[in-house]
Amino acid sequence: MNPRELLSRRQELINKLPLGSVSVLFSGIEQKSSADGLYPFVVNKNFYYLTGIEQEHSALILVNSGLGVKTYLFVDEIDETKTRWVGKKLDLETAKTISGIRDVLTYSMFSLRLNEILTQREFYGDIHELYLDLEKNLIMDQDLFTTQAFASKLQRDYSTLGLNNIHPLITQLRMVKSPAEVDAIRQAIKATGYGLLHVRKQLKPELYEYQLEALFAYALKEYGNLTTSFETIIAAGKNAIVLHYPNPKDKIQDGVLVLCDLGARYKQYAADITRTYPSSGIFNPLQRQVYEIVLQANEYIISLAKPGMKIIDLQKACLDFLAKACVKEGLIKKEEDIGSIYYHNVSHHLGLDTHDPMSRELPLAPGCVITVEPGLYIKELGIGIRIEDDILITEKGSENLSIDIPKSIADIEASLRLPGSKNPQ
Repeated sequence: MNPRELLSRRQELINKLPLGSVSVLFSGIEQKSSADGLYPFVVNKNFYYLTGIEQEHSALILVNSGLGVKTYLFVDEIDETKTRWVGKKLDLETAKTISGIRDVLTYSMFSLRLNEILTQREFYGDIHELYLDLEKNLIMDQDLFTTQAFASKLQRDYSTLGLNNIHPLITQLRMVKSPAEVDAIRQAIKATGYGLLHVRKQLKPELYEYQLEALFAYALKEYGNLTTSFETIIAAGKNAIVLHYPNPKDKIQDGVLVLCDLGARYKQYAADITRTYPSSGIFNPLQRQVYEIVLQANEYIISLAKPGMKIIDLQKACLDFLAKACVKEGLIKKEEDIGSIYYHNVSHHLGLDTHDPMSRELPLAPGCVITVEPGLYIKELGIGIRIEDDILITEKGSENLSIDIPKSIADIEASLRLPGSKNPQ
C-alpha cells in the first residue's frame, strides 16, 4: 500500500482521538503449534492497516497531545543467527519506506519510549487516555502478554490513565475502502475466478472433495503465488447443508451438486466467492428449480444494495424474497418456515479480513465492499446451494466485482463443457 495512503489513514484515526491520548497497536507474534513448530504468522489487520508492516513482533505508538502528533514504529533488531535460519527481517530503513513513518526504532526500545511518553510531560504533553485494540486476546510479545494484560499493567503503573478500545474507531475507517483497496480486492477476485475455472475444468464424479480443494490452491500458486483468504469449502451433496463444512474428504457422487466457497488473498485483501456446480455437468430439474430461486435472490439483493441501506435491511429483504419464492415453489408450506432451509446472513463486509469488522448500525456508504450470498439448504433432498458475489457500493448503487465468474445455469453448464473439461460431452 502506498505510504501516502497509510499516512492518510493514521491522520484520519488521529482526528477521531482526543488530545492527551496515546494509542498502541501490535502486529502479534507467531504461535506455537507443537514441539518447535509454529503456526503460520497472521498479522493483526488493524496494525497492518495503519503501517503496511506484515512482520511479527512489531508495534505502533500514536501520540496525540497539545504538543503535536508523534508516530513511532518498532520492529525487531536484525539477528544474524536467526537470519541464517529463517531469513532476513525488515531493517529500519525498509520499515520506514514501507510505512512512511520517520521514527522507526528497534522493538527493544518500545517499553522505554512508552514510559517516556507517559511521564515526560515537557516533551509529550499531558497524556491521560490510552487506546488499545481490545477486540480479542492478541498476543503481543514473546512473553505471551495479551493486550488485555498489557492494559491492566499500564493502569496499575499509571493509575490516572484511562483505558479505551480503539477497535471500533478503526472499524469505521476500514468499512470504507479506498480506490487502492478496491483494486486489491478486484485482483483477489480475478485470481479466484481463475482458480474456479480450473475447478470446473476438472470437476467430475468420483473425484474427492479434497482434490478440488488442492486444485484451487494450486491454481492460485500458478496464478501469482497467492494464498487462499480462508479455509476452502468444497462440499458435495448433503455435505453442503453444513455452512462451514470443515473437512473436505468425501467422494463426489454422480448427479449431486458441489458447493465451492473459496477466495484468494492479494496484498492481504480477500475475495470471498461461492459457486455451486452439478457434478455431472447438468442440473437436474429439481436442482434447477432450487438454484433459480437462489440466483434470483442473489440478483435481487445486488439490485437493492446502495448507499444508506444497512446489512440488516438486505437480510430482511432476502428472507422475505426466499420465503415467498419457496412457498410458491412448494419447498416450504408457509413463509415462517424459511428459517429451516435458510439460516445465515446474506451479507458481510469484505476487506483485509474475509469477514471484515463492521457495525451493523452504520449504513452502507460509497466504497464499502460487501458480499451477497443467499442460499437454500434442504436436508431431505440432499441439496445445498449458495451463490455469493462481492459487491462495491457506489455513489448511486452497486457494482458486482465478481460479475465475470459464471453463475447462470446456462453459463455454468457451458463452462463445464469447455475444451479440456473432464465432464461428459
